Amino acid sequence: MKQFINTLLLLAVCPFASCSEKGAGEEEITEQFYITPAETRVDFQRLSASQSIAVTTNVPNIACKVIATGNWLMATYAENTLTVAVLSNGDANPRTGIVTLEGENQRQSVTVSQVGRSAALTEIREDLKITVKSATASSKHTGEDINKSYDGNMATLYHSDYYGTTNRTVFPVTLTYHFENVETMDYLVYHPRTDSGTNGNFKAFDLYVATAENPALTLYGSYNFMGGGSPSVVSFSPALAGPTTIEFRVRSGAGAGQGFVSCAEMQFFRRNPDNFDHTTLFTDLTCSQLKPGIALADIEQVPNTFYRELALEIFRGEYDLEFRVQQYRAWQYPDVMAAANKTEPYSLRDNPTGIYVRQGEELIVLADDLHGRNVSLYVQKPHDGTAGTQLGGSAYPLSTGANKIKAANEGLIYIMYHTPTGTEDPVRINIATGHVNGYFDSRKHTKDDWKRLLDKASYVLFDLLGEYAHLTFHTDSFREYTPDGLALVNKYDELVRLEQEFMGLHKYYRVFRNRLYFLVMNNSNYMHATSYYTGYDVSTQKDILDLDKFTANPWGVAHEAGHIHQTRPGFKWKGMTEVTNNIHSLCVQTAFGNRSRLIKEDYYTKGFEIIGGAGAKTAHIDIPDVFCQLIPFWQLKLYMHDVAGKPDFYKDLYEKIRVNPDPATDGQCQMEFVKVACDVAQVDFTEFFDAWGFFVPVNKTVDDYGNASFIVTQTMIDDCKAYIAGKEYVKPARTVQELTDDNVK
Repeated sequence: MKQFINTLLLLAVCPFASCSEKGAGEEEITEQFYITPAETRVDFQRLSASQSIAVTTNVPNIACKVIATGNWLMATYAENTLTVAVLSNGDANPRTGIVTLEGENQRQSVTVSQVGRSAALTEIREDLKITVKSATASSKHTGEDINKSYDGNMATLYHSDYYGTTNRTVFPVTLTYHFENVETMDYLVYHPRTDSGTNGNFKAFDLYVATAENPALTLYGSYNFMGGGSPSVVSFSPALAGPTTIEFRVRSGAGAGQGFVSCAEMQFFRRNPDNFDHTTLFTDLTCSQLKPGIALADIEQVPNTFYRELALEIFRGEYDLEFRVQQYRAWQYPDVMAAANKTEPYSLRDNPTGIYVRQGEELIVLADDLHGRNVSLYVQKPHDGTAGTQLGGSAYPLSTGANKIKAANEGLIYIMYHTPTGTEDPVRINIATGHVNGYFDSRKHTKDDWKRLLDKASYVLFDLLGEYAHLTFHTDSFREYTPDGLALVNKYDELVRLEQEFMGLHKYYRVFRNRLYFLVMNNSNYMHATSYYTGYDVSTQKDILDLDKFTANPWGVAHEAGHIHQTRPGFKWKGMTEVTNNIHSLCVQTAFGNRSRLIKEDYYTKGFEIIGGAGAKTAHIDIPDVFCQLIPFWQLKLYMHDVAGKPDFYKDLYEKIRVNPDPATDGQCQMEFVKVACDVAQVDFTEFFDAWGFFVPVNKTVDDYGNASFIVTQTMIDDCKAYIAGKEYVKPARTVQELTDDNVK
């Protein structure tokens, strides 16, 4: 008991430091360290802010640490004060982190939480959907009546008659919607079918309206949705007053033959009058710039939380204007130049936003006046290896003003703004929510921007854009393999430009008005090409994102780009799918300073053995190796470009194929190619084509991504030879069928 009392006395005298003296028989007193913050939990609103917390402690050297996902939370400790700061939270959901104070085996934590946008987003009112009273259609297929276009179910479908009176839909097809007691109508949305088909997607149509004041149907405007698969908007400016009837007179639609007409859902809207009046704070509908003279006090008085916080971020200079607010240009529908050039279409994703969204999150998209143009937002789902998700995602039509969207899937966001010419004025859009990921564009960013933008990127994918090429690959793979994004995309630009120039697109003013799209895909077929993109398995990134490796071996990428550029059917007849695209591969491979694959892998020797062997000639279609089948096409390049000094030969040949009528059969395509090659060269290549088996009769089924008959008759051969002989062209100065890359000089 006496010892306990002595201990209390000692603590009273020396409460904060060890007492150095002790009496006989007394135990040494060890100091008790402590760290006591005034608060162990700190709460923040959504915008950036800081708070200071007093700390009582006897620990001399305290370390301050932050535990949080991302870099939104910061903390410092000095002179018994903990200062905690947060950046603005762009997420819909709240977030939480921990700040710890540690020293002398003591540890105290402070929980930091910050609210997200969710509460503010509820103050953005959705536009009001107008009820359709009744509707009629001039053509319908059994079970797919017009009522399916306004039943609220995107999975059901209106479809015109599959057969009609002459086994086709008869145009025009008229869809008429009636309304009752509608005050105003601001816009309508056409939703095309949501399955994998395209039959019936609207192309050209005329829109008629009737109102209570003007009951006669009157032409409002003519439109062309080009058979696209994204929802499309028609805006009424000014709003229609008292609309009673909206009628579509569809003049053409997507599908075989003359096409069809279909619609998953036709929706009609009026703007919500309860939404915030942007003119009180902002200069335009994007709400991205404050009006002159707006002060902090003006902003703080705004009752709408979303717009108040948006204005505060802009006022403080914290709003990300680089990617959230952009001008998006009009791009030509890629199908237009594809049809003109007889190729696959280029990209649909030429307007990246640098924003991504998670599944289920709400997007607020503020669009300035769209002037009645058809603009939509597309959330592209990352490819996960499942069938049908190559360019999968969800599309949302945009209208002038505030658009509230709930994302059906996660993904990078692209603006879809396509027109027949691509010459319309740009549109200005502010994507106020979602997450900034950024992108790199060689037209506006520098080499030094690459690391800055890539370091900040937080999504699994990243967009790299050039003049001719657009790459979307894994962010971490870019970080690992691509120290210089500008140099890489310039090389991809060079690849695309080389192929375009080789086929005469620059000479004949036919350059595609879109980029060629290179897209990473999980568990894909290594590399492949199809409409609107070329795809690359994740395993290929180490080779095609490394500039040195890519330059030394561009074959795979050039091969897939070559598939897009194959001119069909005149230079892609059955059996040539994996042959004539490789003329482009050889063009790029050699232009990049590499040896021809035909030399490196000794295909010339193998091919010459086939055509020089004893017995009957082998038909070109029957040569058992695609690289040996490739040789004669490359030999034409070697002879005409390099020997004869006529580097425009293939440019002119491609143009001739583009402008000539398409042959009716694959066999006729082969014979027509022989004629065109001789006409363009002004050379009689009869012996050359004969040596390579182009003049061997064939009647067989060819399996080339599907079976088809391939027929070349003796009559076709005789007619072709007679045609060439009648031209009296000169014979080649050398034996063309013996040319190689090594002996060409």
